[in-house]
Amino acid sequence: STSPPAPQAAMEATSSAASPASPPPAPSPSRGDAAAPPNVKAPASRTEGGGGDAKESGDIAVKLMSYRFVDTPVFVQLIKMKGSFYLWIGGQAPTMDNLSISLGSSLDKVPSVTSVFSKDDSEFESSLAQKLVKRTGMVAYVSYNLPPNNDYLEHFVQEKILSLLPKQKSSKSSAKADAKK
Repeated sequence: STSPPAPQAAMEATSSAASPASPPPAPSPSRGDAAAPPNVKAPASRTEGGGGDAKESGDIAVKLMSYRFVDTPVFVQLIKMKGSFYLWIGGQAPTMDNLSISLGSSLDKVPSVTSVFSKDDSEFESSLAQKLVKRTGMVAYVSYNLPPNNDYLEHFVQEKILSLLPKQKSSKSSAKADAKK
């Protein structure tokens, strides 16, 4: 059995501050040359206007995007799974220097978050993970590997990421829809 070819990240130009960048090798969700899990297949579709390649198979969807902010390349890999997602954000070097996990709770409106490991003292990754949990209602694994403490870059990245993930349907409107049935 052979692994499907790795998709190449497509480019998106959004403004004079954001122009296409050449992608580094995307971090692989599997180790070594091992075959892909049986539920991951060759790319089923390509997203149009979304700035990246997408693979979908069953409960897993992979999306790769690349952007440029001033002179900084920004690469994004989003792996959506059932009830959770993994988000890798980085630059030219495909590193994983930071990882935060966040999840919601019925006991508190603010999602819990923890830093699994961190190379720097930036709070952006944890804050982004919490915002994404509030937005999606899913468990968020976030790895942010760009220069820390750059407010403009962090704002740019946050806006791009928020546009990728749909808002969670509110539980009030869901309850009303269920009551009407």
